Amino acid sequence: MMTSHTLNARRKQSGITLIEVSIGLIIAAIVAAAAFIAFQNNARRTEVQDNIKQITEVISETKQKVGSTSGYTGFDHTVAAQLAILKVDGSGAPLPNSYNGAITMDGDDVTGNTTTLVWNSVEGDQCSDIVLAVANGVTNISSAGATVTGDVTITNGQITLADATTLCGAGDEDIALTFTFGRR
Repeated sequence: MMTSHTLNARRKQSGITLIEVSIGLIIAAIVAAAAFIAFQNNARRTEVQDNIKQITEVISETKQKVGSTSGYTGFDHTVAAQLAILKVDGSGAPLPNSYNGAITMDGDDVTGNTTTLVWNSVEGDQCSDIVLAVANGVTNISSAGATVTGDVTITNGQITLADATTLCGAGDEDIALTFTFGRR
């Protein structure tokens, strides 16, 4: 026979119910998912900023070391490596970019007034961020991918979002970006 004393004892039992455990696990999963997404976004932002910095440094150093003196006739990635504009491996070959794509440079042998920097294997979802940030230091940007080919002349260092879309497409493939720039 159950007495009121027995019922009160059962009500005062401590412990966690299955519903409370489930709610706790759901909250923990939501927090973990949010942290994972934040980490991915931060890693992407860092990679984009690193590439923008590298590209602008290469362009700036090239203009400073080559463009202001003799021009770009005969200039290529081998000369850029010798001048310490591009980082090289032990054999003197230019190191790849952070996308593991080749970095090449080629001067205009006709006039000597321009050169190109090719940044290969840019991840499609990062392409627009890069071209929008680097446009200020170049005169032309062209792109080549499996389904994307674009060519945009830069006026006053400005590029529109429509131009970035022309160069980068939907952001679902790797792109080779070619930056053309001239003497100082």
